Amino acid sequence: MPDTDRPQRHTRATVPAGVTDPLLWRMALDVIDAHHPDQGGRCDNLLCEHQEWPCDAARNAHRALTMAGDVTTVVDDRRTVREQPGRPTRRARTVEAA
Repeated sequence: MPDTDRPQRHTRATVPAGVTDPLLWRMALDVIDAHHPDQGGRCDNLLCEHQEWPCDAARNAHRALTMAGDVTTVVDDRRTVREQPGRPTRRARTVEAA
C-alpha cells in the first residue's frame, strides 16, 4: 500500500480539553510530524527543499495548533505587523459611529 493511502497518525488521537477545532489540531500535528530538522539545521521533508528550520510548514502548523485552541503550545515569536504587541487594534467603523 502506498504511503499516501494509509491513515495519518493523529486521526484518532485524543484531543486536549482546550482544543476548539479538533480537525485543525489533528492536521497540524500531522504536518509537525512530517517536518523535522536534519543534522544541518534544515527541514528534512522533501517538499521543503531543505529550507532552514523551522520551515514555513512547521511554523504554520504550530500556529494552527494555537488557532485550534491548544493553549499549551508554544509558537515561534515571528509576528506580522497586525500581531505586534503594544500596537492599538483597529475598531470597526460601526463601533466608532455608535
